[in-house]
Amino acid sequence: MKTFILSAIILLMFGIILPTSVVCAADAAELYVKLTCNTCHGLDGKGMVRTETKEKYYLRKKKMYKQMVKDGMPVDIVKKLQPLYKKKFKGKDDFIKAIEGHIGLADTEKYKDIVVKIGGRIYYHKGDLIPGFEDYPMHAGNKKLYLYYQMKDILEGKRTNGNSEAMRGIKPFIDNNHITDDDYMSIAEYLSNVKVVK
Repeated sequence: MKTFILSAIILLMFGIILPTSVVCAADAAELYVKLTCNTCHGLDGKGMVRTETKEKYYLRKKKMYKQMVKDGMPVDIVKKLQPLYKKKFKGKDDFIKAIEGHIGLADTEKYKDIVVKIGGRIYYHKGDLIPGFEDYPMHAGNKKLYLYYQMKDILEGKRTNGNSEAMRGIKPFIDNNHITDDDYMSIAEYLSNVKVVK
């Protein structure tokens, strides 16, 4: 009987405590977005970085073909690439496959670096910092108490360096929504538990 009661208590605790902690984490994540923290510190506090790579590949200018010859590609091989004129490719792999379809595998392996260098346009890579957000720190994975006190010190005017003025700009919104110290602590705990891949 005692074993049954003990098992029931343990199950009850798991049933109450675990879902509550999950809800708290979800609430803190929602609060992080509601307070617009994500607009400067990024999704889940991981910094304002690009979420995708933007790249294009094409041979849409005649001077590109001339440059390939200058860079050491034989004229007859460059001429075989002329059907690619003005075609666009979103990814490097598709571009290389198209090259291979016109000049064969052996010559593609030999000259693909030249063609990709001339025909590739990388605008930015996934994970690149978005310009203008270089001075906004990444909070994910930091210590809970550190994050808590940073928020408190900035909002109370104790810390005035860096971009603290930008955060104080949301102070009226925070006051109107009756954000408490417990809310700050829940956000800090949420951010401290975000896994950061290095």
